[in-house]
Amino acid sequence: MTEPIRSLDDLSPGMGWDLGTLTLSLEEVVEFASKYDPQYFHLDPETAKDSIFGELVASGLHTLSAVFGRVMGSGLIAGISLGGNQIDTKWPAPLRPGEEIAIRTEVVEVRPSRSGRALGIAKLRHTARRTADNVIVLDALGTHFLKR
Repeated sequence: MTEPIRSLDDLSPGMGWDLGTLTLSLEEVVEFASKYDPQYFHLDPETAKDSIFGELVASGLHTLSAVFGRVMGSGLIAGISLGGNQIDTKWPAPLRPGEEIAIRTEVVEVRPSRSGRALGIAKLRHTARRTADNVIVLDALGTHFLKR
């Protein structure tokens, strides 16, 4: 488990944390897609061969959810998180079932609340890279409301 951040005031741009690795199995990919993103290239290896990917790939929404689950599960910001209102997300490359990804969170910006409330905004970049070739499969810039 990562040492928890206790306050927005403990953050500064450039700080970063490696949050381990994870792998999405074929079963997980298909189950998620069947519920939340039922596109053929996430559901069936045979029909996915006719897609732009040429094979079955994980839903980007699944990748984002798994990475964010790891961020919150790490304990890094769980104790000070008040939610958020934006995630700018890019999926520069596909993630295939069984491929391991390494997750990293970095501080891009920190702003105390202008209202004087005991909170502020942190922009955190969450990335996932395939460990086999270091290619980024997720780049998500989240706007987080955090306690001070």
